[in-house]
Amino acid sequence: MVTVEKDVRLLVKKELATVNEDFPLFASAYEGWAKVRAALAGVETERYMLDRYVEQRLWNEARFGRDVPKEDLKEAQSQAVQMAAQAIRLAAMICKLERSQRRWKRKAGKSA
Repeated sequence: MVTVEKDVRLLVKKELATVNEDFPLFASAYEGWAKVRAALAGVETERYMLDRYVEQRLWNEARFGRDVPKEDLKEAQSQAVQMAAQAIRLAAMICKLERSQRRWKRKAGKSA
């Protein structure tokens, strides 16, 4: 798990770099909160969709002792990957908020 966590941290940095190329740092804590909340909603949506799929499609096969069709497993895996991607985006937004706050503090120190 430690190796995977290191890889995820690298993906968060990559996502953050991409987001920072397209959009400036947050102008306020409110803007940062809104972006973090939106990213969290994305994770929650993906988790809900995966949960429904597992409970409906996979359980319907498993409860009768049947093999789960390969297509269903591939779809569940795809949904899990989407959930992971949303979680990486959430981590990047939290990091962006932290960096934005550091910039605000530096600006406040210069103008004081």
